[in-house]
Amino acid sequence: MKLTDFESLEVVAEDGARLGHLFDLRAHGRPTAETTMGPVDQLVYGTSGLLERLGVRRVSGRTFDWGQVVAIRDGKIVVRA
Repeated sequence: MKLTDFESLEVVAEDGARLGHLFDLRAHGRPTAETTMGPVDQLVYGTSGLLERLGVRRVSGRTFDWGQVVAIRDGKIVVRA
């Protein structure tokens, strides 16, 4: 799976609650010899995440750590609440 495959996937909590769609991925580490960026450690979702990505408003998008991802299935990212 490529990183671009994650864009716009629906983000849901384990209990099925809809949280929004994924709009950005953040990598805070340093690139390795095999990659052009560090490992992904945060995912940005929801309306505030979209506004931040588009530069429309100076808001902090909603984020969750990669470690909170429980599963990726049926076009959805399932996260631990």
